[in-house]
Amino acid sequence: MPFKTDQSKALHDRSCKSLVLGVSTVFRHKVTPVPLFMERGNGPYYYDVDGHELLDYTLAWGPLIVGNNHPKLTEAITRQLASAYTYGAQHAGEIELAESIVNVLPDVERVIFSNTGTEAVQSALRIARAYTGRDKIIKFEGHYHGWLNNVLVNVHPTAEQLGKPSVSCGGQPEEEFAHTIILPWNDLDALAKTFEDFGGQIACVLTEPINVNSGSCMPDPGYLPGLIDLCRKHGTLSIFDEVITGFRIALGGAREYYGLDPDLSIYAKAMAGGFSMAAVASRGEIFDVLSDGRTMHAGTYNGNPICTAASTATIQILSEPGLFERMHAHGDTIRQTIEQAAVKCGHQLVTSGTGTCFNVHFGLADPPRQWTDVMKADEEKGNRFRSAMLGHQVQTLPEGRWYVGATHTDKELGRVVPAIEQSMKEIG
Repeated sequence: MPFKTDQSKALHDRSCKSLVLGVSTVFRHKVTPVPLFMERGNGPYYYDVDGHELLDYTLAWGPLIVGNNHPKLTEAITRQLASAYTYGAQHAGEIELAESIVNVLPDVERVIFSNTGTEAVQSALRIARAYTGRDKIIKFEGHYHGWLNNVLVNVHPTAEQLGKPSVSCGGQPEEEFAHTIILPWNDLDALAKTFEDFGGQIACVLTEPINVNSGSCMPDPGYLPGLIDLCRKHGTLSIFDEVITGFRIALGGAREYYGLDPDLSIYAKAMAGGFSMAAVASRGEIFDVLSDGRTMHAGTYNGNPICTAASTATIQILSEPGLFERMHAHGDTIRQTIEQAAVKCGHQLVTSGTGTCFNVHFGLADPPRQWTDVMKADEEKGNRFRSAMLGHQVQTLPEGRWYVGATHTDKELGRVVPAIEQSMKEIG
């Protein structure tokens, strides 16, 4: 039976008359031929305006790690709502959340709060520049660090754009990313050579510890420790952008998962369970640039009580013993099912990433290490598979990305496994 979108199309047509593109972020514009409009969500399910119950593996592009309507999260939010929406002043909830983060993140002593990952990235860059007295930053091809001009370069570069700073959209003056150096990821030799050329000018190296934004590319053994070591050798700060991996691959994020201690770490998405919250975390002395006035950190909504309550509750939920093991096992079962169904149906593909965040790459024989590998995947076949899955009322993200959360159980496996097997048959 065809997947109905009549009501979504009617709402999108109406929306386009007053809301540009009919959506609120460009990334949602072409996820499906007709943007889907939702009525409600519950646990790992969405209910759209055309009456579908959609098993969700998008987690709202990441934040819904404990699903919709989690009773503990809902209770924490409603309790705070009854007290105040926001203060524009200090409150105990900020302290409680800061203490919770310091307790669960290895080698972290202090934090600052923002509202989105994009904001937190910019705060981390400013802190690194004030701390080092340098201007240049290094980022990597395929890594996404928010939509501001100084970092929205070479996110998904074409073959012609590789190896040089290149804009991702219109309205990006070159002078706004003049201090941004672009390198291939998973290449310590390239990083070392750049330090030889610009070592005394580089304030920080900014990286996703797992490049989830562009294919869930895993770091080579020794790559992340080598990156941190090179930074410390040259007086540069290492920054892990854990907007996606934080509180998702482990309670302590990549710091716990890999046993590493970067200078700064950035968190958002999963840390507040669906509410707008972000943080930058580090050891104490790096934040001295804020305490002594060398630079500043500001924001009207920073540390607002609704989102701090949501974040504290989310961390408490995620602290349940064995939860991350169960989430990873769930995702690993899906990955194995996809790989086995592909072999049975004659499709070449690989999966890459972890159990809680991974990608499916049609047409590749080996897991991708960097963006130039991801570019070679069969995106068209991946889109056909995702469309087939939606026909079985299982929703996933573009580019083959899957997220697994705390409310995905064996019941959901019983639904997604046959959907995968049937979809593999349907795409030919």
